[in-house]
Amino acid sequence: MKNSKNYKFENSENTGEFHESAITPEYIKKTLQFKDSDVLHINITYPAFSVKSNKKTEKKINGFYNSIIRSFTNFCEKDLYKSAVREFLLSQHSQNNQDYREFKPFGAVIHFEIVYNRQGFVYVYLDINIYGGKGRGNVTRKTQIWDLATGELYPPKRIINFTPAVKKRICEHICRTMERQTERGEERYINTDMKSVYKYLNIDNLYLTEHGYAFFFPQGTLAPGNSGIVSFLVPQKVINGGEDT
Repeated sequence: MKNSKNYKFENSENTGEFHESAITPEYIKKTLQFKDSDVLHINITYPAFSVKSNKKTEKKINGFYNSIIRSFTNFCEKDLYKSAVREFLLSQHSQNNQDYREFKPFGAVIHFEIVYNRQGFVYVYLDINIYGGKGRGNVTRKTQIWDLATGELYPPKRIINFTPAVKKRICEHICRTMERQTERGEERYINTDMKSVYKYLNIDNLYLTEHGYAFFFPQGTLAPGNSGIVSFLVPQKVINGGEDT
């Protein structure tokens, strides 16, 4: 693999021959109705792991995602559906009023990405978006690093020694990146100061790429809400205290 990067995973049993996993998407698509009208769209895509060399790991990881999907689907079909029906009925009752609002179906979406699958480790993130009929909702990102030797989640703090000095270097790099992007007209940000970046930077909001570490920030923290989740690539040399170019 060109320009591939190996990361150092401390205190892992994944040594020697690495376990490998094939990952395929599973889909759930439903439309729930009330009085023959669509009120809720559910669109879920989640990962299914196949680890031929370690079926115990495969069962544990797939059990993890199956549990998340069951809980999310249950929430959608009960709580979110009730909210959608309530909004639908309100829109029907207000048809003759000046403040009438056309009803638009609610939505619930889960989408996943595999951003790293090497060295016996798989990095997954799930983007969860729930919207209430008025368009874009709030996107929440959940990340997981899987150790295929154990089937356990691997803490990001074992990959980066997140000392105050390291956090400061990461924040400075992100501030410079935002400044360059703003000058070029590539992106628009609402908070570009060091204090804001330091406040929202979280070691758990990290995923690995073939070219470095990517830190992401919750929707509406550094960029406008309609920009979604924003992420910044941080090279290893910045973590190590080298020159930032």
